[in-house]
Amino acid sequence: TPCPSPGTHSRTWKWKLKKMSKVVVFDRDGLPVASARPVSVVLEPEVVLEDAGDTPAAKKIAELLVQHGSADALAIRFPKFTDGRGFSLAARLREAGYQGELHAMGGIFPDLVFQLRRVGFTHFHLENPGVERIERHVLEPFGGYYQAAPDGSRAPWQEQLAEA
Repeated sequence: TPCPSPGTHSRTWKWKLKKMSKVVVFDRDGLPVASARPVSVVLEPEVVLEDAGDTPAAKKIAELLVQHGSADALAIRFPKFTDGRGFSLAARLREAGYQGELHAMGGIFPDLVFQLRRVGFTHFHLENPGVERIERHVLEPFGGYYQAAPDGSRAPWQEQLAEA
C-alpha cells in the first residue's frame, strides 16, 4: 500500500506502521528471549539526569539504587538513536553495584549492541530487527580492548597484572 499524502492520513499511516512493528528481545549472547523477565522500572535518562539539577550524578545514581536496586530487571529507554545518556546511565548503575538484568529499549539498533554490552546491558529490545539472532561478529567485533568496561572486559595490561 503506498504511503498517503501528508496530512491527517499520514498520522494514521504512522500509527498503523507503529502498531505493525514487532519488538524482539535478545539476550547478551544474541539469542532471542522467548519470555523475558518483566521489567519493573523503565528509566528515562533525560528525566533521571536532568532532574538531578545541581545534585552530582553519583548521588542521583545512589538514590536510584536505594529505590530500585533490588529489582530483578530495570530498563533504560533511549528516546532516539543519537541520545547517548542511556549509555552513561547504564555504566554508572553497574559501577554503583546494580547486579540485575539491564534492558535497552527504544531508539536502538543491532549496530549498537556491541557498545550496549560494553556498558552493562544484558537485554536488547530491537524493533523489527530483521534477524533471528545477533551474530557473534556483531556482538564482539574486536579481539581485545584498550580499557576495562562494566561488561567485565579488561585491557591486555590489566590481564597481565591479574596473572602476576
